[in-house]
Amino acid sequence: MPGIKKLQVDGDLILGGLFPVHKKSKFTENKCGEIDFQPGFQYLAAMLFALQQVNNNSKLLPNITLGATFYDTCRSQTIGADRAKDIIKYSLTEHKKPLVGVVGPFTSDVSIAVANLLRVFEIPQVSYGSTSAELSNKDLYGNFFRTVPPDLFQAQALVDVIKHYEWNYIHTIHSHGHYGGKGMEMFSKFARESGICIAKAASLPLLPDDNSYKNVLERLVRHKEGQAHVIVLFTTQPDSAGLLQAAKALDVRDFTWLGSSGWSNRIDVTEGKEEVANGSLTVGHLEGDVNGFLEFLTNLNRTTLPFKTNEAHNQWLDEVLQSVLKCEIANVSPPNSPDVCSVVASLPRDVELAPVRVVVNAVYAIAYALSDMHRDLCLGKIGLCDSMREKLQGKFITYLKNVTFPDAAFNSSVSFNVNQEMDGAYSIINFREGEQDEWKYFVVGSWKSFKSSQHGQLKINDSLVSWGIVPSRPPQSYCSNACSSTEILERKSVNRHCCWDCKRCKAYQVIVNNTCRTCNMGYIPDKSLSRCTKLTISNPEWTDPALTSLAVVSGVWILVAIGTFVFYVINREHSVIKAAGRELSLLIFIGVILCFSSSFTCMTKPTDLVCTIHRYLESLCFTMVYAPLLIKTNRIYRIFTRARRTAAKPPLIRPKSQILISLGLVAVQLMITTVWIISDSPTAIIKYPSLDKAELICSESILNVLVDKCYNIILMFLCTVFAFKTRNYPRNFNEAKHIGITMYITCSIWIIFIPTYFNLNDSEWRVIVGCTLFIVAGSVNLVGLLLPKVVIIVSAKASQETVHVSAESAEERGELTISTLRDASTMFSRYNATSGEMQEEILSKNFREQIQAGPLTQK
Repeated sequence: MPGIKKLQVDGDLILGGLFPVHKKSKFTENKCGEIDFQPGFQYLAAMLFALQQVNNNSKLLPNITLGATFYDTCRSQTIGADRAKDIIKYSLTEHKKPLVGVVGPFTSDVSIAVANLLRVFEIPQVSYGSTSAELSNKDLYGNFFRTVPPDLFQAQALVDVIKHYEWNYIHTIHSHGHYGGKGMEMFSKFARESGICIAKAASLPLLPDDNSYKNVLERLVRHKEGQAHVIVLFTTQPDSAGLLQAAKALDVRDFTWLGSSGWSNRIDVTEGKEEVANGSLTVGHLEGDVNGFLEFLTNLNRTTLPFKTNEAHNQWLDEVLQSVLKCEIANVSPPNSPDVCSVVASLPRDVELAPVRVVVNAVYAIAYALSDMHRDLCLGKIGLCDSMREKLQGKFITYLKNVTFPDAAFNSSVSFNVNQEMDGAYSIINFREGEQDEWKYFVVGSWKSFKSSQHGQLKINDSLVSWGIVPSRPPQSYCSNACSSTEILERKSVNRHCCWDCKRCKAYQVIVNNTCRTCNMGYIPDKSLSRCTKLTISNPEWTDPALTSLAVVSGVWILVAIGTFVFYVINREHSVIKAAGRELSLLIFIGVILCFSSSFTCMTKPTDLVCTIHRYLESLCFTMVYAPLLIKTNRIYRIFTRARRTAAKPPLIRPKSQILISLGLVAVQLMITTVWIISDSPTAIIKYPSLDKAELICSESILNVLVDKCYNIILMFLCTVFAFKTRNYPRNFNEAKHIGITMYITCSIWIIFIPTYFNLNDSEWRVIVGCTLFIVAGSVNLVGLLLPKVVIIVSAKASQETVHVSAESAEERGELTISTLRDASTMFSRYNATSGEMQEEILSKNFREQIQAGPLTQK
């Protein structure tokens, strides 16, 4: 250890002072390093200032002066323990000037080492900087007091800052020892309770070097999971500076630093590393300017230092002056050196001050406790009385526990809480570049604990905070991006609270308590996937453009069918109508109109009644067409086939028998449909062709539908067979040709319809295809079977009128010839009809009268 071990100020009562005047050696625990101006020497100067203030107050300790013996701990547990032994030796020897207590040390590690020795001899100890929560255990450290809050509050303050900026995934680094280790332990506990996860936690060794700092940072940089861009430091001042230096060397600029009170607002932490530390936040003890201290500090020189020691008493100040002023003391300077310190050299007024309020408060606490004890024991006597001197060692600690003293920086009174320490109060400090291009610490907020609670209130003025690379926007520090409202979280095995994968639910699932649940049938998720909503049931609606179009077409065909039927009724005595079979044509008309009507039941909203009517109509309409048509084609086939063998008429070709047979065939269809309805009652049901669609349809079984349709298919097939067999009958027998063409087209329609209809899963398209079938089938039968008779009759009447006109004209000219009559006979034979037997040629009454009235001439 360089220099002297102690410095002394005389007084009636002596205080011990333990200060880190020098830094810790980088190589060993048993030696000191270079001078520590801030905060070490300034803290020592603050105690000198406080002693001066107390001794100048004649009312506080009348005719009693406080003196002190100062020791340098060098932040070393070993050295600090040795100095504590020196203090104990002093207290055990007979002195006229008794030892009252000890102010210090600074760091928690040294305080614990010192406290373990001092408590044995009941020497009270008031620390100005030791914040380890372990020292709050009064069973072990009953003589320990401190004018700073424990790290319990600091850890909570750091967590509250992180929560304020919505960071939930951070890195941590802590120093070796009680301050860093215990502080980080509490921080980690509070962070977990607040849902904050630690991506990577690193610790520094006891004596870290440059490589130690670099290795720690490199481990953090290599951590690729998530976006952890904030590093929380629970480190001592040298370690904070070493980490920033390593970050500068590695060019690490992606992190925002959040430092504990070990960093606070120390200039030497950031000096030369400003770009790396730009935008950092630190938590520091609540600071305030101690009135008069700056003048006291800057007036110190080699001639005014109030130490009563040998010639070595100037050594610590000499080291400070040489370090701050960058000069050398004359007796150690080389001859003729230009950088020689003046004998009256002093510190500049712009020097950065340490938070010395806590040191002054420590001295005030002891002084005011002594004042209370003097008042009680000396009973108004001036000076130190025997009673007070005798009871200092035993009773002074009781007065210290109950003392109330003025705060050195604020106009308020201060007292120790039940743990003999201060409640939490911190400044939130931002390091950034000022308006004059200088790097400074700016107070941007505060944190103060609630009464008897670790929790506190955080206040930050975000408009005052600068964040470095993007000054106006806080960085983000998270493990996983927030999932959207339509995704669930799948937690990872490590850091489950902060790290997850976002997973989309399957179709038709909602999110309930972060799980995917499938909606019940008939329900679909809403847009937010938060609940299942009932499906809108779709059903055929007349307003649908496709159905409206089909309804119009069907209506037009019904009108055409009715018009054709009226024409048939008007011309019911016409030979063509008679030959076509008026009675069977009536049944076909009914069937065709039922086909068109069935399309309307397809378009109607399903109900049990509508489904029942539709089931009857869709079966009956085709039977009403194919049953009489089968009888008609069979009759034609039998007539022409029988005529080749005999002149006798085939049986059952009269209209009544044909009607009865047709109605019998229709009755079979009615029976089949009725059995189907009884066995499988038609009801309106809701069908779900897909999870997002509900349709109101008529219930039906594919097997039952096929059984029901088979009867009509058989009738249609037989009609086609007979139409095919009569295809070569006399050319002037047009009905056979029309029936054949109609049946071929009908078969094609059914061949297309059946697989199409049953392969459709969408009821809307089924309705459209079903309606189209009825309309197309009805129109084909109407055009192929019934309308040709209308064309024949209309054409015949037009041709007859033409023949009459030609005959009358020839007669007037006297040119009515055999040829003219032959042409007329040929024309009428073209429209000859049969009603069960081949008829002779028919001529009009006028032609017969003309033939009988006069001779025929041949042209």
